[in-house]
Amino acid sequence: MQNRYSHILFDLDGTLVDTHDVDVISLYEVVKEYFPDTLETVESLGRVFGLPAYEALKCIGFSEDKLPEVYAKWCRAIESRAGTVKLFEGVLAVLDILKKRGVKLGIITSRKRADYGKYGILGDYIPLELSPYFIKAVCSDDVKNPKPSPDSLLKYMQDTGAKPQEILFIGDTKTDCECADQAGVDFALALWGYTQREHLNCAYYFASPWSILSAVVDGDCAKLMWFKWAREIQAIGQIGLAYSKDRFDIERFTRLREIALEIMHTYTEAPLEKIKEAFCFDKGYITPKIDTRGAAFDDSGRILLVQESSGLWSLPGGWCEEDGTIFSNVVKELREEACVKAVPYKLIALLDRRRYNNPPLPFGIMKAFVLCQHEALAFVKNNETIERKYFGKDELPLDKLRVDTTSYEQLMMCFAAYENKDWQPIVD
Repeated sequence: MQNRYSHILFDLDGTLVDTHDVDVISLYEVVKEYFPDTLETVESLGRVFGLPAYEALKCIGFSEDKLPEVYAKWCRAIESRAGTVKLFEGVLAVLDILKKRGVKLGIITSRKRADYGKYGILGDYIPLELSPYFIKAVCSDDVKNPKPSPDSLLKYMQDTGAKPQEILFIGDTKTDCECADQAGVDFALALWGYTQREHLNCAYYFASPWSILSAVVDGDCAKLMWFKWAREIQAIGQIGLAYSKDRFDIERFTRLREIALEIMHTYTEAPLEKIKEAFCFDKGYITPKIDTRGAAFDDSGRILLVQESSGLWSLPGGWCEEDGTIFSNVVKELREEACVKAVPYKLIALLDRRRYNNPPLPFGIMKAFVLCQHEALAFVKNNETIERKYFGKDELPLDKLRVDTTSYEQLMMCFAAYENKDWQPIVD
């Protein structure tokens, strides 16, 4: 799988680091000190976040000569609450995956480089736990005009040689969005940090840091126009056959399906009968199939994988039966493939296979990953699997993964869900 973007840039506060409550409560405390009768509230002050600190204070009504004094008080108030500041859940795991995929990571922040070391965590333009992942940070005082001006992104491009089409900028404020738009860069809104009600027009809307992977990973063939055309023609033919009564229409729609098969056969060199079997397994209105995968962990936090007769390892799972549910199918597949009694208890994710797994298939698949408690029974080889085994994060058989069903990124997602009791399902 290739990368759609070679550079992923992040805003810091509200995107990587959860500082919003600390920042805004501290600011409100200072505002009340100077303006006891203010009509400002904690909620209303959220409008100035994303701006450089002095610009934010000006918007609230502080005069130019008061800015250094007020800013220092604000910083001290934040420092007193610094112990509550933390990274958003999933950030480190996703950054690790992106770095291993060869993606270059950077930070575009409204923090000042001049404040580094002066104001604790507020002054860290690359907090210590993030520093191994980032190649560059552009701060507000590195450019003449900080966000929402495009200067910060333009400086990153000038310093690194990155082109606009190679960059995705992820942020949580309107000023981040405006900065990206003016720089000609795709923008993704970090919904986990966005606190305003105004709708922003963005290339992507990410519900959690894990959603970033769906925008970065690009299938090798799914992006090719012939593949998209073949799938669309197949869908038109199948839907047409479902509703047509006229024999001439039926002939036309049948021919459309044949053309789709011929396109796929010509470009993939796969046997025509195999392609026909994949394309024409269904009748009626075309809808995605459901593939279910069960994630079960032992007491040491290792994940259960099964080895298929091909020698490749995968999460146990398979097609959801017509009369089954996602959870009931997970129970069935773990029993048949891994010889365990499973109790599914939480949905990890419902993902569009096209975004994560190769090779591409000529029909849609939604992949459901489910956390399970389980009891291991005696393993018996069967016609699908020859072994089961538990693996830690650093023990995964990466060179023998069946990546069309189970990718490394999907396994890391399962580990993260298991380790986080408050995990929220990811839904494409």
